[in-house]
Amino acid sequence: MSLEETINTDIKSAMLSKNDAALRSLRAIKQVILMAKTSGSGNISSEDEIKMVQKLIKQRKESPDLSALIIS
Repeated sequence: MSLEETINTDIKSAMLSKNDAALRSLRAIKQVILMAKTSGSGNISSEDEIKMVQKLIKQRKESPDLSALIIS
């Protein structure tokens, strides 16, 4: 099973369990993979998919925590 197929089944599971955080994350990954496929390269390798996911993880870790910026 490819990464894209796994993500699609996980999206369905997240929808059924009403897990919003997982659903948002999985949809973001799916979006990046679909954008890479439609950018003209056609098929992408599993190594490229993994690199894209790693890049998304790095972006999320480096993004500032907005909840700490809220002043009460």
